[in-house]
Amino acid sequence: MTWENKPVWSEGMFLRPQHFQQFDRHVSAQLEGRVSPLSSYPYGLTELRFSEGLLKTGKLVIEKCSGIFSDGTPFRVPDEVAAPMALEVKSDKRDAIVHLCIPEARAGAAEVAMDESAQADTRYLAGEFEASDSVYGSASRVAMNVGRLQLSLRFEDEGLDGYQTIPVTRVTERKADDSLTLDQHFIPCGLSIRAGEKLPRFLAELEGMLHQRGEALAGRLGTPGAKSVADISDYLTLMILNKAEARARHIASLPAIHPADFYEYLVTLAGELATYMAKARRPNFMPTYNHREQRHCFNAVILELNNLLSQSKMDNTVNIPLQLAKHGVRWGQVNDRTLFNGAEFILAVRADVDTERVRANLPKLAKVGSVEVISQLVNRQLPGASLSPMGAEPRQIPFTANTTYFRINTTHEQWKLVEVSGKVAIHIQDKLPGIELDLWAIRGAE
Repeated sequence: MTWENKPVWSEGMFLRPQHFQQFDRHVSAQLEGRVSPLSSYPYGLTELRFSEGLLKTGKLVIEKCSGIFSDGTPFRVPDEVAAPMALEVKSDKRDAIVHLCIPEARAGAAEVAMDESAQADTRYLAGEFEASDSVYGSASRVAMNVGRLQLSLRFEDEGLDGYQTIPVTRVTERKADDSLTLDQHFIPCGLSIRAGEKLPRFLAELEGMLHQRGEALAGRLGTPGAKSVADISDYLTLMILNKAEARARHIASLPAIHPADFYEYLVTLAGELATYMAKARRPNFMPTYNHREQRHCFNAVILELNNLLSQSKMDNTVNIPLQLAKHGVRWGQVNDRTLFNGAEFILAVRADVDTERVRANLPKLAKVGSVEVISQLVNRQLPGASLSPMGAEPRQIPFTANTTYFRINTTHEQWKLVEVSGKVAIHIQDKLPGIELDLWAIRGAE
């Protein structure tokens, strides 16, 4: 293949236009070969804006756009390249993807049309340009022909063979009043997420959600005297939220970020959050990144992150304060009635005796029931909700030395009365000196 090889310059050679054309192709090929491996997807739009006014007349017109085609051809409309002709959308067009196109550069094919009237399907159209001398003090100007890219807008079903293309939008329909509706969820093939509106808008929403969730979790963990405690997963979740929010703020401050890099950030965040927020503790399947059809992969990860971050994450472990009343009765108010729907209630006991003695004797010495009936249970020696010693301390509760843990039988009839009143009472016979009690409720305990 010699179409892009370097021309050999030698003294006395007869110069023809083809020599300079060959040199142009060689330089372009060298540049493209040097820079294209630097990015996995080095093509797409960096900016795109349609004429809102002409959309109302049934025409799709680009006001401004810039980017790079996959063969390395850059363009800037309208600065260096004329906008493509308006695309007239017929009434029967629905859900049709529109591409920005230029003819491919092919060996032996004409690349430049000298006259617009020829209507030749070439990459460039010649036009006159008056160039000034860039040397200081020189006022000379020279008229010359320059080639400007001939861009066009084409529907996907029109046949795009022989063209370099970039998907730019999807036309949903042409209404009865001739106005066009564009798919607001479509993501154009971009070199930057700012080529369209959807990804920057989601980035702003994501930053807000991360901040809100982080503030709520940090407030719960850092409140002095808080009546809840989190296991290590809450702190790890907060670490993920803090890191993700800082990175989202950084990404928002950048003038451009490649969609593939942004997608990597989102799927990584979704995977990390799934560990602590998803029921299965595993992330849902995320599509492979598709540069030309970004909507499929981004729609999936956006939905996943919205689901994960919009969940109302309740305290998994709640401490129920116990107050000392008359005759050695301790009682506590269960303010969150949802705890009665499946949460385990754990009684943590410390005393100035051996833990084995506490484990063996406390179930026989304790009465657990509602505030309204605890006196009857004690005076008449009636059984309350039973207590079962636990083999190990629950991981959700802060470790305290010399503490024995008991699980309250929440299926007992006396506990059903606690669920009605929302007040639990505990009485322990005075046979365990220095006794201290803590009552905990644990959601989702294993």
